[in-house]
Amino acid sequence: MKGSRLQEWTPRQKYAVVEWQKSYRTRKVVGKWVERPMISQSVPATPTKSASKQPSHNMLHHGGDDILGELDGVYKCHGCFGEPLYCTSCCRTQHQRLLFHRVSQWTGSFFEKSCLVKSGIVIWLGHDGKPCPWDDDVGDSGVFTTAEEEANTTDMESTSEEDGTAPFSKDTDDLPTGVPFIKGNSSMTTIVDKSGVHTHMVKYCTCPGAGAADIQLFKMGLFPASFLEPKTAFTFDVLNDFLLDNLECGTSAMNYYSKLRRMTMTVFPHLVPDRYRELMRVARQWRKLKLLKRNGFGHEEKEAKPSDLALFCPACPQPGINTPSWLYTRSLVMDGNFKAEHLHAVNPGDEVSLMDGRGFMVGDALYKEHLAVAQDTMQRSECNNHRAVNQANASHHRLEATGIGGCACARHGCFVPHAMVDFQKGERQMNMDYALCQALKINANGIRRVLTFYDVNCQYHKRLRDRIADSPIMEIPKEMKIIPGIGLWHVHGHQDSCYVRYASNFIKGAGRIDGEIMETLWAPLNIISPAARGMGTPHRKECLDYQMNDCNFMKMIRMSKSLCKKYNKAVRGTADSKLAFEMLDETADPVKVQEWEAQERAAHQRRRRDPTAMDIYEVQLQKAPTRKQQEIRLLAEQGQHPGPIRQRGAATWLAEGLTIEEAQVTLQMAIRRLGGRPTDTQQLRIARGRDILQRDIDRWRQAGLAFLGDSIGDAPGDGEECNMDLDLIMLEEGSDAGIENQPSSYHPEMTVIPLPSNLGLDTCTAISVDDLVKQELILRQGQANDALQNIRVHLADKAVIFRKTVRVAKSQATSTRAWAQVHSVDRAVSIQASIYSQCRKQLCKLGANDTLLRRYQALVKEQLKVNNTLPWFWSLDVAGDSESNDWLNEFYRVHWLRAKALKDP
Repeated sequence: MKGSRLQEWTPRQKYAVVEWQKSYRTRKVVGKWVERPMISQSVPATPTKSASKQPSHNMLHHGGDDILGELDGVYKCHGCFGEPLYCTSCCRTQHQRLLFHRVSQWTGSFFEKSCLVKSGIVIWLGHDGKPCPWDDDVGDSGVFTTAEEEANTTDMESTSEEDGTAPFSKDTDDLPTGVPFIKGNSSMTTIVDKSGVHTHMVKYCTCPGAGAADIQLFKMGLFPASFLEPKTAFTFDVLNDFLLDNLECGTSAMNYYSKLRRMTMTVFPHLVPDRYRELMRVARQWRKLKLLKRNGFGHEEKEAKPSDLALFCPACPQPGINTPSWLYTRSLVMDGNFKAEHLHAVNPGDEVSLMDGRGFMVGDALYKEHLAVAQDTMQRSECNNHRAVNQANASHHRLEATGIGGCACARHGCFVPHAMVDFQKGERQMNMDYALCQALKINANGIRRVLTFYDVNCQYHKRLRDRIADSPIMEIPKEMKIIPGIGLWHVHGHQDSCYVRYASNFIKGAGRIDGEIMETLWAPLNIISPAARGMGTPHRKECLDYQMNDCNFMKMIRMSKSLCKKYNKAVRGTADSKLAFEMLDETADPVKVQEWEAQERAAHQRRRRDPTAMDIYEVQLQKAPTRKQQEIRLLAEQGQHPGPIRQRGAATWLAEGLTIEEAQVTLQMAIRRLGGRPTDTQQLRIARGRDILQRDIDRWRQAGLAFLGDSIGDAPGDGEECNMDLDLIMLEEGSDAGIENQPSSYHPEMTVIPLPSNLGLDTCTAISVDDLVKQELILRQGQANDALQNIRVHLADKAVIFRKTVRVAKSQATSTRAWAQVHSVDRAVSIQASIYSQCRKQLCKLGANDTLLRRYQALVKEQLKVNNTLPWFWSLDVAGDSESNDWLNEFYRVHWLRAKALKDP
C-alpha cells in the first residue's frame, strides 16, 4: 500500500521556542522555562490523513508538562477544558470521538485557526470508528504512512493527477489563511454541528452486506442532506438545537444558520459553505421523524391517520380512554388569531407536504372541498360590533391566509388535534364550523353534552345546526347537545342581556371556568408567526403543528401541579359561595324561594331552545326612561299622529334647550370655582365657553321662531335684564367669588332661554303652545332620571376610590393623587345635583302634580354624603313609586338566583 505524502511549509522568519526544564528537590519536582536555540528548518503542515506514522523530530514544539503526549505541540484545542496544546498525533488520537472541537495551529508567531481534518482525522463508518478492512486505501500498517513513504502517492492523489486536477494542498482554495474548513474539495464532507460548520473526510464501510451511505450516517448520528451521494450532513444535536431555538425563541432557519456561520468564522462568515436550504429541508424531515417516534410509529410500518401525530389533553373526558361516555361534559373554547398570516406561495407546484392533516392543522383537500361548497353568508352582528363577525368581509389580496382559528379544551388549555383551520377572508362562520366539527370527532364517541365558548357565540350559535345540516361534509351527532357560552372577559363587551344568557356563571356543569384560556395559547404561536409568514404552505403548517404539539406537551407535564392548585382554589370558592347562599336563603321568604326555584328550573330547561329564558337573572322591573328615550317616544308619536306643521321637530328643539340649560349650569359651576384671582388661561377658557354658549343660544332662539312665532321676542331674556335664578349645590370647598366681579360685559350662562317652563303656563296658553308644555314635562322627567343615575354612578365611584386608593395610600404623593380623584368626582356630583335641582324647579313651573313631585323629591347637600341610611334616590331606578317594595323584592330575587348559580357546580 502506498502512503500519503506530507505537505510542508517553511516559516518566513526564525522563531524561538521555550521548554520546561525540570529540577528535582527533596519532595517535589520544580522547574523553569528556558529558551531553546533558534531554528529555521521546515515545519511539516497538517497531513491529509492520520499522522500516526509522522516522525516526531520534525514537530514544532517538544513536550512540556502542560502538553499532552510526548511529541511536539502544534495544535491548541478550544473545545477541551483548559485549551491544552497537542502534538499532531495526540490531537488526532484525543479527538477521534470529539470531531467537532475547534483547534488552532501554531504558525511560528501566533495560533492560526485550523480544523481537525488537517491533523489527519478520518471518520470511518461501520466499524466503530476503525478503518474498514475492505477499503482499498487501508493497509496492514494503518491509514497513513511513515516519513519514509513521503515520496509515494496515494491512490486518490494519483487519480486526481490523472484527471488533471491539482492535489489537495493548503493553497488549493482561494481563501484567506486561518480558514477552519476545507472548501472546494470533492473528497470532503461538510458536517453542520451546533458548534459550527466543519469539513471532514468520511470513509464508508465497503464490506459485503454493508448498509447504504445514508444508513451508515444515520447510525453515527448524522442526518444526510441527500440520500444518494451525501456530501453534507447535519448532526442530530444541531437539528435538536435548531428545533428548540425555533420553539422557545422563534428563530428562523436563516437566522440560525447565520449564527452557525459566524460561530465558524467571526471575520469572514460569508466564506463558510452555505447550507441554509439543506437545513430547512432536513429540519422538516427531522420534525416528522421525531413526531413519528413519539407517537408510536418507530417500530411499526403503519399509515398515520389524521391527528395521529398530535398530543391531546389527558384530563379531558375521552370515552373508552379515561371516562365513561355519559359521565362528563366536554368543554371547548373557540377563537381566531389574526397574527398568523401567510403570504401566497411563489412556486406552489413544487411544495411537498409531509404531515397533511396528521397534526393540528386540518387536511388540505377536504377543507378546500368544504370551502368550495359552503355558503358565505354576509351576516352582520345583532349584538355589538365585534371584529370576529364583521371582519369576515375583509379581503387581503396579498395573503393566502389572513389568520388561523380552531378549538382548545376550555379547562386545561390544550389544542384539539386536527381542529385548526386557515382563514381566507377573516374569521368567517364557515371556517369555524369546520374546525368545531373536526374537534367533536376527536375521541368524542359517546359524548352527549358539549359546552362551547366563543367570543361571538350569541350570533354564531343561532344557525349552527342549519349550516351543518346543509353541508355534505360536516356533521355533528344528533344526540349531542351543544351549549353556547361566552368568555367572562369578552361577554362584558356585549349587550347587557348577553351576560346572563352566555356567561359561564349561569351554565350548570360549567364550574369554575372563564372561557378565555385560548387567548393565552396564541402567545407561543405568535413567536414563530413572523418567520412562518413567508414559508411554503406545507412548511408553515408543519411549524405550527410542532409548536402546538410542544405547547400541549408542556401543559401535560405541568398539569398535575396546575390541577391541584385549581382544585384547592375551587374548594375554597365553593365553601365561600355556599356560606353566602345559605345566609341569604335563611332570611328569604320560603314561599318566594319556592317560586324562584321553579323559575330557575324552567329557565335551564328552556335555555337550549331559547337563551332569553335566562333573563330571569336580570331585574325584570322597567327602568326609569332617560331623556333620549323620552325624545324618541315623542318623535314616534308625532309620526304616528300627524299634527300641525309647526309641531314637527318640537321635541328635538326642546331637548336642545335642555342641553343648553345644562351647559349654563356647568359654566356657572366652572366660574364659581375660579376664585378671586383667576389666571389669564382660566379667564380665556371661560370667555371661550361663553362665546360658544352664546352662539348656541342664538341659533336655538332662531330655530324657536318656528314654534313660538313672534311671541319669542316677548320671552324673558330677550332685550331685557333677566337672570336665571339658580341654586348651585357645591360639594367641594371652593371659592365663592361673585360672578359680577368677572371682567365680562355679558353673561350668557345667566340668560333665561324661552322654554315653556320659563314663559309660564299663562303665556303658553295665550300663544297656543300647550302641547310644548306637555312635551317639556315629559322631557324633564327623563332629564331628572339621567341626573339621578349619574349621581348614583359618581357616588359609587367615590366609594370605590376611598376604599381602593385613599385608604391604602402610603405616601404623601399617593394620598394627594387619591384626593385629587375624590375632588374630581365631587365636582361631577355637584354639576349633576345642580342640574337636578334646576330640573325639579322647572317641573314645578310646568304644573307637575303631587305624585310626580313626591317621586322627584328635593335634593339637599347632606343627602350626597355618607349616611347610615340610603337617600331616597337610590330606590328610584325603577318606574314604580318610591314608596313601593317591588324594587326591593326584585333585588332579593335576583340576588338569590345569582348566589345560587355561584353555589351550584
